[in-house]
Amino acid sequence: MTTTRREFMIGCSAAIAAYAARSTVHAGFLPAAAFRASSGAIAGANTDAVVVIFLRGGMDSLHMLGPANDKDYIAARPANLRVTDAGDQEGLSLGDSSGGGAGLDFRIHKNAAPLKELFEAKHLAFIHACGLTNGTRSHFEAMDLVERGVAETGQQNLASGWITRHLSALAGLPAQGQAVSMLPALAADDSLPASLLGFPKAAASKVAERFGLWGGDAQREALATLYAPGLPLHEPAQQALSILKAVNERLPRNKKGEVEKYQPQHGAKYPEGQLAQSLQTVARMLKTDLGVRVATVDFGGWDTHQDQTYLFPVRLRELASALHAFHTDMTDHHSRLTVVVQSEFGRRLKANKSNGTDHGHGAAMMVLGGNIAGGKIHGSWPGLATDQLDSRADLAVTTDYRQVLGEIILKRQGNAKLGEVFPGLKQYTPLGVVNAHAEAPTSAVL
Repeated sequence: MTTTRREFMIGCSAAIAAYAARSTVHAGFLPAAAFRASSGAIAGANTDAVVVIFLRGGMDSLHMLGPANDKDYIAARPANLRVTDAGDQEGLSLGDSSGGGAGLDFRIHKNAAPLKELFEAKHLAFIHACGLTNGTRSHFEAMDLVERGVAETGQQNLASGWITRHLSALAGLPAQGQAVSMLPALAADDSLPASLLGFPKAAASKVAERFGLWGGDAQREALATLYAPGLPLHEPAQQALSILKAVNERLPRNKKGEVEKYQPQHGAKYPEGQLAQSLQTVARMLKTDLGVRVATVDFGGWDTHQDQTYLFPVRLRELASALHAFHTDMTDHHSRLTVVVQSEFGRRLKANKSNGTDHGHGAAMMVLGGNIAGGKIHGSWPGLATDQLDSRADLAVTTDYRQVLGEIILKRQGNAKLGEVFPGLKQYTPLGVVNAHAEAPTSAVL
């Protein structure tokens, strides 16, 4: 298909508009990130990376991971909304050494079998009863709080997300042997999440093969001319074009010059679906040696007010299979990769009348990687008796979600400025989920 001059200029104008309106790189548009000119080597294969997967909608952690023999758990839900120790909904046992509560038989949903395999290999850890210490049952409010890295609604006016503050702090810390990162943040989506709000050096691309300008080299040259030296936005535009060029130079192409379809390694078999596609984008970009420090992935569809017995197992199977495939695909990078999975809140303990569960409070987080204390349920289990529940209705939060995120960025990426990254965090007590990098600080600054 040929492109007319008018269509070409419209494409350039659209790219410029995208650039001016959003501080991010978008697949198919001019990247709008102000990539700072750098000297020295580019951070690559030796750079520790964190992948943050957000399960949007309020994932029912008690349906994924529950104490099958707990009488309060059994009384609160029908068998098809929990994991059981026998019958059609029999969960997969995690063994006596998994932790999580004396005398409790914690099991995971049978559709999460790939997670059990990772757990037994000690590459996966659970932290139950996590979340916002001052909870809200509003999806939008809770997601916004989590992504801004705070616990109080009064702090939602922050102009930056927690990942933005983390990466900004890293930029000001001693290099500790790390080279300059050309692409420090990647969102495997069409736009940036609020956790990257205000970060000028991030890229958003759901599909790596489309990471670029639809007009190719001709459009890139035209845009370079439009942002020539001395013109407004010259420096950030030229730097943004440079990152596009660098990424595209690293993507393998066929004889026609087309980007080749991504080929997973080590026999990894990704399932069909949105999450698998996003994780393959992350895998490909982590392997390009551009120095990605944090990547974000969204996976929605967890708001199961009704028909949970059908919707939840399907979603969980996709999650478990995609995580297992990603971990397998990234085998050569386990030593530098940490994956954290979270949701904005959990679901009510008691089932509702529509064969589902309503918005709750405490939830489970997962941490996956080659440098974690896996094969264990970390944190403190609060119990499910009525007087142990939050507001006598929900699983109570015993671990502030920021304790988990803070431990990862301190121990794996060397950022001790947790008070700066997570405003209002009063204390930091490591849970022992993550093994510390040799150069990591030994204490946090609050």
